[in-house]
Amino acid sequence: LEFFFKHAMIQEVVYNGILKTERKEIHERIGIAIEKLYKRRLPEFYETLSFHYKGGISQEKAVDYLMKSGEKSMQRFAVEEAHQYYNEAYGLLSEKREKSKREKENLIRLLIDWTIVNYYRGDFNNLTNLLNRFVTLAESINDKETLGKFYVWLGFSYYLRGKISDSYPIFNRALEIGTNYDLPEVVAYACTWLVFNCGDLGLMEESLLYGE
Repeated sequence: LEFFFKHAMIQEVVYNGILKTERKEIHERIGIAIEKLYKRRLPEFYETLSFHYKGGISQEKAVDYLMKSGEKSMQRFAVEEAHQYYNEAYGLLSEKREKSKREKENLIRLLIDWTIVNYYRGDFNNLTNLLNRFVTLAESINDKETLGKFYVWLGFSYYLRGKISDSYPIFNRALEIGTNYDLPEVVAYACTWLVFNCGDLGLMEESLLYGE
C-alpha cells in the first residue's frame, strides 16, 4: 500500500510537527528500507536516497548518494541539477572540521567530479578558487591517482581562464605523479592538455612529444 498527501501544505505542516530527532530516525529508516527492498534497482532511487539520508543520521551515505545523483544527472546532461547535488554533498563534507580519512578522500573525488559540471556552467573563476582551497588536503591523502587527477583539473581550470603560463607547471606536476607511480590514466590526461598548453606557449617540439 502507498499513502500520499493530497496537498503539499498538509504534508509540510505534519512534517514540521515531528520532532527533529524523530524526523532523523524516520528518514534513516526509510533510506534503509529502500536499500533493502530495491537493492537490485538502486540507481533508480539515488535521488530519493540522498534526500532521506541527508535528513537522517548517516551523513556519509547522504554524500555518497548525492554524488551518485550528480553523476546520474550529468549522464543526461542536466547540468544545473547535477550542480545542485554536488553542491549539497560539498556542503556536508566541507562543513565538518574533523574529517576522517575516507571523508577527505571523498571530498577530493567530489571536487574532481564537480569540475566537469563547473566547466559546462562556465564558472571558471570559482572553479580555480575552489580547487586551490584544497591543494593541501589533496596532497595529504594517500591516493596518488586521485592526487594526479586533481592537479590535472586544477591546471585545466587555469587553462580555461587563459592563464597558460600558470597551467603549464601544474600539468607537469600531474604528469610527474602519473609517471612516478605508473598511472596511465593520469599520464594520458596530463599529456592531452600539455599538447594544447605547450602549443599555446609556442613550445611546438614539446607539444608534439606529448602528443606522441
